[in-house]
Amino acid sequence: MAKRDYYEVLGVARSAGDDEIKKAHRKLVRQYHPDANKNNVAATEKFKEIQEAYDVLSDTEKRKQFDEFGQAGANRGFNPGEAVRRGSKGQAPGGHQTWGSGGVSVEDFDFGDLFDQMFSGRGGAGMPGGGRGRGPTAGPTRGSDIEYPIALSFEDAARGRTLPLQLRRGDKVESIEIKIPAGVKDGSRVRIKGKGDGGQSGHHGDLFIVVTVQPHPYFRREGIDVLVDLPISLYEALLGTKVAVPTLDGSVTLTIPPGTSSGAKLRIKGRGVERGSEKGDQYVVMKVIVPKDLDVDDREIVEKLQAKRPIDARADLRW
Repeated sequence: MAKRDYYEVLGVARSAGDDEIKKAHRKLVRQYHPDANKNNVAATEKFKEIQEAYDVLSDTEKRKQFDEFGQAGANRGFNPGEAVRRGSKGQAPGGHQTWGSGGVSVEDFDFGDLFDQMFSGRGGAGMPGGGRGRGPTAGPTRGSDIEYPIALSFEDAARGRTLPLQLRRGDKVESIEIKIPAGVKDGSRVRIKGKGDGGQSGHHGDLFIVVTVQPHPYFRREGIDVLVDLPISLYEALLGTKVAVPTLDGSVTLTIPPGTSSGAKLRIKGRGVERGSEKGDQYVVMKVIVPKDLDVDDREIVEKLQAKRPIDARADLRW
């Protein structure tokens, strides 16, 4: 099967700059990452295609060869001089040349190697990005930077996590541990100095871990604070109650005072996101649930309460 044009895969123009390519790649990784698409074969294949396209377009030499020779130029072991000598046999997508049977076949490119380097552990760190960045260089002998996208759970992003990682260096595999600091956000980049590709004199580039934070079923984040909605009945709101509330560090008992309104926020100190020496709070947002389908007797009771305890709910509005 013929492969799609890499620019088309990432949804960028052929004139796109490095930042635009990286931005498009990160957006697509978040959308199609296997951890966010459980048992979705189509999404997994799409993810592989995205990684393959980014591996080529984020590398100066690979992109140059792709722009000049089409898909064949992205193949492993491609020889530009040999390709020119043999001549072209047609046009690749986007107006680029493809090469005849004497050259390297498009299907010879093995992007499976991109997925041999596996993260392990909870939080979705099982699939590397394999993309090669082109970060700032200290000199002509410095190796390229590498980007690896990983998916973290909401809890691991808030509290931090140490993850094992295997880096392939030619025929050798290097095992390292990476520390994801507490408080990282979606799209954060964690730099591991000197763990990128090796240069001509052994000076390695850097490894950048690009974080995708998976949404939580009930927690959400505002800065370093964590919010969670808590449904309570009308009667609990009127009379007050005690409720067990989940936090990132386990359940706590929260006292809800009598007369609590829907939308009120009650604070649990120190149960938010950690970031350096800071630690946020957790806010529990009240969602009052009222009874429905009142009968005649119910309405009489409520009307008596309304007459006795009238409330001007819109007194402070200036409409």
